[in-house]
Formats: sequence, C-alpha cells, structure tokens
Amino acid sequence: MKYLSVIIFVLLCFLPSISIADNGGKKPTDVFKRSAVVKTYRSCMKDKNYTKAKQTIDEALKKYDEAKADAQFYRYKMDALNELIGQENRKIYLNSKPDTVSYFGYIYELYETGILCDSVEQVAVVAKLNAGKKMTPKLRVGVGQTMLGYRKNLLSAGKYYYIKKDYGNAFRFFDMYLQTKASDVFSDTKGNSTLTDPDDQVEVSVLAVLSAYGSSNHRGVIDYLSEGLKDTKLESQILEIGSKSAAEVKDTVKMVSLLEQGFDNYPEIEYFFMTLMKHYNGLADYGTALQKASRMTELYPQKRDYWYMAGTEQALLFKDEEALQSFSKCIEIKADDADAYASIGNIYLRQAHAAYAQFNVPLSDPTYTKKKSAIDDLYKQACRSFEQARKFDENHPDLWLAGLRETYFKLNRGKALKALEKYQ
Repeated sequence: MKYLSVIIFVLLCFLPSISIADNGGKKPTDVFKRSAVVKTYRSCMKDKNYTKAKQTIDEALKKYDEAKADAQFYRYKMDALNELIGQENRKIYLNSKPDTVSYFGYIYELYETGILCDSVEQVAVVAKLNAGKKMTPKLRVGVGQTMLGYRKNLLSAGKYYYIKKDYGNAFRFFDMYLQTKASDVFSDTKGNSTLTDPDDQVEVSVLAVLSAYGSSNHRGVIDYLSEGLKDTKLESQILEIGSKSAAEVKDTVKMVSLLEQGFDNYPEIEYFFMTLMKHYNGLADYGTALQKASRMTELYPQKRDYWYMAGTEQALLFKDEEALQSFSKCIEIKADDADAYASIGNIYLRQAHAAYAQFNVPLSDPTYTKKKSAIDDLYKQACRSFEQARKFDENHPDLWLAGLRETYFKLNRGKALKALEKYQ
C-alpha cells in the first residue's frame, strides 16, 4: 500500500541528519523558528491570503525536519487548503469562472496532507505509549472530519478525469478514495468508523482498473483486479485487461491463471484462447495446446481455424491420423484450403522419410517390392496434396514448392520437376 511508504518516509525524517559544514564549522544561520512561521501563517490566514498561508507551511515542511515531525503543521496546511477549496466552491455555485482542476487538486492535496498529519501524530502516540505514558491522537477526529466532507468530491474528480480520458489523474483519485476507505483517520474518539460511503467498492475498483490500464499503470490494474472481477457484467473485459497487465509486469503465473479463467468462462472471446495457444506452444507444451484447440472444435465444429490449429498440434505430437482427420475437416469446410492441403502433404512426406529410413532390405528380398511400393504411395499422396495446395494458392510457393520438388524427384517425374525451375 502506497501510504505505508508515506509513514516510513515520515519516520525517516525523524532520524538525526549529519551535515558537513562548509562555513568553518559555524552554526547554520537558517534555524527553525516555529513561532515565527506560525505567526506568518496566521497573519496570512487572517488576511485571507490562503495561498500564501499554504506556501508558508510548505516551505517550512520542505526546509526543516522539526516541521516535518510536527503534526500540527500538517493541520495548518489542511486549514489553508480547506479555505482554498471553499473559494473555488463558491465560484462554482456563483458560476464565476471556477477552476475545476485547481478545485480537485486542492482536495487531493488535502487528503495527502491529512494522511501525513495522522501518521506523524501516530508516531508520537506510539513513542509515548512505548515509554509507558498515556497518549491519544488529538488531531485525528478533526482531520478525519475535514477530509470526510470531500469524499463525494474525491470520487467526482476521478469520474471527471475519466470522462476526459485523463486516465492517469482519474486513477489517482479513485486510488485515493479506495485506499482511504480503510484509513484510521476516519475514526471517532471510540475508534468507530465515521465513513458514510455507499457500497461502491466494486464499482470504483472497476473504474480504477480501467483508469490504470488506460494510463499504462499495470501495477495499479493488479492492485484492484480482484475486487473489480466481482463485477460479473464486466468480468470478461477485466480478465483480459488483467492478463495483459500481468504479462507487462512479468507475472506469468497470474497471466496464465487469468487467461484460463477467461477461456473457461468466455470461450467465445478468442483473445483468451489464442493467447493461451501462443503461450503453451512457446513452452512446447503441445498437449495442453491441443486440449484447448479440441475444446474449440467441439464448441464450434464449423470453424475451420480451430480444426487447423488442432491438426497443427496433433502433427507436432506425431498423432498423424488425428491430424489428417483435422486437416481433412478443414477442407470439408473450405474446399480450396491450400494451407490444409500443404499440411497434409507435409505429414505424408514425413511418413515417407520415416519409412525410407527403415528401408534397408536388399533387392533380392521378397518384401522389397511391397515396401518400396508403400513408400512410393506415401510420396504420391504427398505429391497430390502439394499439387492441390499449388492449385488453390499458386502465389505462395512456400506452401508447396519444396514438397513438390522432392516428390517429383522421388517419383521420377522429370518433366514436372523441370517445370518448377521458373520458381526461385
């Protein structure tokens, strides 16, 4: 969670720093004077110069470790921000050229500051408790109440940017809204939650996933994926987005899990099937790939491409008879299927090679003629298939040229072989 890193950052700020003097060992002249900073801040607030008031606190927080460790300084900043929000809010109601971007920006900064304020104060509370002293957060309830007033605005900001397709900013607001749902800052003096959010965890998580993906924030997608998948209407879309993001962050296990879930629930969406096929073939796991292809031929028996993929996997597994049936099914569906004919030719050619490798009988052997004839038959079947591939797709000789050259040579068809010389 990113707000854990904020707490760690604050803790680090408390560590004593070692500086190397470059002024002959003299003490630095820029010493933190809390009262002076607070006086300037209050003067600006009284004059309604809230921008200057905020700037005064920001400068102190940036320059001084003492300010960073003082929860009250964050509270001061929140008060200035609250006034700036109020100014923009009045412009909105009066339709007096409101700055919507600044308005939402102040709200986001208010939330960031509130989280910091509470975490800094909590450090002091824990330190006191560890020392055996009693202490409870003094600022928490007020901080939470200030933030609570802008819950709807925080969500509206996310939707505002989402509609504008500014997905990076949209995610920032959705993320803040969701992260702070479980924040201790929204607690009363008895520790009970003061949040009044509707039951929108799933809805906003979906928006966070879509915004994160739209801004190429793949880690953000993964953060809210589990909750987003509870939206059954958008489950297939979220599964696809999730698998793509998992691939981007190199989480192959999650990617495959999401793809398998998508394939099981939505076989009609080819993305899941095709990506799984690519994955398993990349691993040379042809058996699993064949299982996927076989399921598709069962579900969609008239889809030529699925039969072709099944035949390809069967051929890779040397299940030649099954592969021949699958490629023949392709031809039943698409009579001029040059690719299927070429694949059939390659199977017969491979079988001919295997038979020839075992053909080591002398001419005098009584079985010589029968075995030689069987090998010739395989070459003939391969030849006929390659000729059909050529007939239906002569513009792609890579499908059939090498096969025809070999089979014409083996079958002593010199004239046909010579005719192929025009192909390079």
